[in-house]
Amino acid sequence: MLTWTWLFKLSIALMFKPSLWASSVRQIFILAKNRWFLHSPFLPFPTKDFLEFRLVTYHGEAEKLPDVKVVVAWLAWVADLEKSKI
Repeated sequence: MLTWTWLFKLSIALMFKPSLWASSVRQIFILAKNRWFLHSPFLPFPTKDFLEFRLVTYHGEAEKLPDVKVVVAWLAWVADLEKSKI
């Protein structure tokens, strides 16, 4: 599942892509479990079941997280999609 190391690598990659910051924050809260602020660790993480489903449908394994470059590319796609809706 999510690891602090992977999240750190993603944060570093996004630090150099300010055009993706707003989309990243929006996606964090869209994917977060409901009422995340009532449960420890009080961070907007998705549920384990949802994350496992997304990982399995992405590349067939729930144990392996996607490459950070893939997530950055996905966020760029989301940002472009958001721009087209405006």
